[in-house]
Amino acid sequence: MLKMKKYLLGAAAICAFGTAGYAQDAVTIAANTFSTELCDVADPAAVADIPAAVSGFTGYDSAAGDWLSEPEASALSGKRVALTVMGLGQPYFLAISNHWERLAEKYDFELRVFDGRFDAGTVQRLVDDAISWAPDAVAFAPLDSDAAVPQVKRMQDEGITVVTYNVQPSQVVAPRVFANDFDGPRLVGCNTASYYLERFGDKPAVIGVVDYPQLPQVQDRRNGFLYGFLSLIPTATVAQMVDGGAVIDRANAASADMLQAHPDINVIFGINNDSSLGALAALRATGNYSADWGVVSSVDGSEPVMSELGSNDSPLKAESGYPPYDFSIATFNLLAAALSGDADENTQVVVGYPPVLPTEEGIASWLDQQYPRN
Repeated sequence: MLKMKKYLLGAAAICAFGTAGYAQDAVTIAANTFSTELCDVADPAAVADIPAAVSGFTGYDSAAGDWLSEPEASALSGKRVALTVMGLGQPYFLAISNHWERLAEKYDFELRVFDGRFDAGTVQRLVDDAISWAPDAVAFAPLDSDAAVPQVKRMQDEGITVVTYNVQPSQVVAPRVFANDFDGPRLVGCNTASYYLERFGDKPAVIGVVDYPQLPQVQDRRNGFLYGFLSLIPTATVAQMVDGGAVIDRANAASADMLQAHPDINVIFGINNDSSLGALAALRATGNYSADWGVVSSVDGSEPVMSELGSNDSPLKAESGYPPYDFSIATFNLLAAALSGDADENTQVVVGYPPVLPTEEGIASWLDQQYPRN
């Protein structure tokens, strides 16, 4: 394992801030405890029962190739291409759609976007709708790993080239783009714990998780976070995990119930930004929205959460970015390779899961590439 590289405040700054300064300047603490490296395990017994990663069952080796560069030409030019998204109501998938629309214009292919609305029945129907449109190729974002297998096969049976992205099907059925959903959140857990130690010292850490247990990749996100946090604070306890549905309104209600049942919770991990934003809304409703309350963290790095990450008033102080541009261009290039016969069902591209530096410059750099304004 790699050691946590911890950027401490200089002695003069510590004297200047003091304890009161810590309470006022949460962003400075988050920036100075930020790391891009996984932390060592302080007590192996604390993480011994946390399950290993399950979603990346094919491993995390990525096929050789320049997947993250925009090529001079593409095999998708002149083709009909369908893009499915889990839900356009989420900033991440809206950014995916926007990136693809720009690529369609740049490389001159016809694009149609199908919205799954985070609903299993809708995703099933959009597979039928996509087939009816008769595209040459489909970039498919499954909602469910098991259901994805017959859905992909149905499109392939119609002679359509398919690649999947974001969620990996539970069987090897098509080329795919995905991320390491264990180590990305594990790094968030390390950064969250490092911030907590600096900000709250030896105050007992009590964790609540706003979960979405239906997806293997979300199981990995939850377990990765817990592994990272307990690596640095082995005495932390998990009070409750609730199903927030991966959308704000359901996450808000689930978080409110969790906080009412366990008022001692002072650490919340949301498995995506909608989950953490729902938790923050619940904290606001109870008058506990403050950097003094504890710490909230999540993964995604969407634009709405950046204002929280960069605010001294917000308890959200650690975030790993799930990169929509990287996913878009990697999937675009893989789909072109599959259409050309240069990729098959065993080809996979694994993208990075970078933490976002919680400073004005770090946030701006992330947003400029991943969430550019049109």
